[in-house]
Amino acid sequence: MRRLFLAAAGLLYAVFLAMDLSFSGNTAPLKFVSILLCLFAALCGTHTEDGRLVALALAFAAAADWFLLAPDGRYATGVLLFCIVQALYCIRLVRWRGYICRPVLVIRLAPFAAFFLVSDRLFSLVLLYFANLACSALNAACFRPATRRSRLFAAGLALLLCCDLCVGAFHLGLWTGFTRIGMWLFYLPSQMLIVLSVQTKGVVP
Repeated sequence: MRRLFLAAAGLLYAVFLAMDLSFSGNTAPLKFVSILLCLFAALCGTHTEDGRLVALALAFAAAADWFLLAPDGRYATGVLLFCIVQALYCIRLVRWRGYICRPVLVIRLAPFAAFFLVSDRLFSLVLLYFANLACSALNAACFRPATRRSRLFAAGLALLLCCDLCVGAFHLGLWTGFTRIGMWLFYLPSQMLIVLSVQTKGVVP
């Protein structure tokens, strides 16, 4: 199953990247299918508690991508769902570590102040999402003792961070030639690595 998942996801990845590079039509359907494939692969690992948590996170990620890839682009809803994804990844890290890092928790929660200080709800959601993603990526990278699964999860979050930096740069009009491609260049591999990081047995990552 793992080999089949990697082969199918790799094929979709190669096709939509080639289409994006050659401006050969709308690749949104292929991209969404690739995310559904990651969700399906995660659902195959729901016999463990860790697997169920990751599958739930990827279900919210797939829903978020639906809103972001849709022609009408309901971005606030998509980003809100991605905030839930990051909350679930935070729970995963806390379960692995066995405690909450309080200084990092403050950084995670601080962006909530933006909802009271800034009228732009989308900006506030983006700030909350990015702060939590950055904290999770840092926590995962610093996880000890490092195991294969924790390294895969850390790599997945690092690629997700690269993806979102590309998204931000693209919407600011920076390096659009690369960032237009870079979003999904990093995004699908990040989801694949997160799927592969699921525990197959036991409670230790």
